[in-house]
Amino acid sequence: MKTYCIGNGRTLKLSKNNDQLTLKEKGIQKSATFTPARWASFLLCLDEIDHQLDKLSRGEEVAYRNHYGGGWHVSVTSGFQCVDLRKFYLPFGQTIGIRPTKTGFAFRLSEWSTFKQVIQSVRRDHPDVANFVPCFLDSDHTTLDGIQSCRVQPHTVVPRVGN
Repeated sequence: MKTYCIGNGRTLKLSKNNDQLTLKEKGIQKSATFTPARWASFLLCLDEIDHQLDKLSRGEEVAYRNHYGGGWHVSVTSGFQCVDLRKFYLPFGQTIGIRPTKTGFAFRLSEWSTFKQVIQSVRRDHPDVANFVPCFLDSDHTTLDGIQSCRVQPHTVVPRVGN
């Protein structure tokens, strides 16, 4: 298991088999776990997250949220000085209106650039992790049956408010 320090007792741990990455804070049960497909999908959000953080720093209104797999979303929102990774759920009996759970991890804005450096270190140290593919790019997603049998449902992006 390889551990990368983000700061303030926060780490990114890569499992022994390189099949899971976990963000954790020492002494606190808050965490976020990435499967290979979820990690790859999350990395596709980095440029947009940076764009939203830039807007936030200029005092503009921001309400960004993007699904990156398995009920997990990343968000940047005015009034909250963080990049939030959170698991969402759909209440029983409903078809719309996902809600956040307590499961998640929030980066302080001061930690974001360090985390992006950690991502570069992971890519350098573990080429197999750098080659993870989002599930929606797998060959099993070329048919409707393949998409419907995917365990990382839903394959939707939550619309963001504003530009």
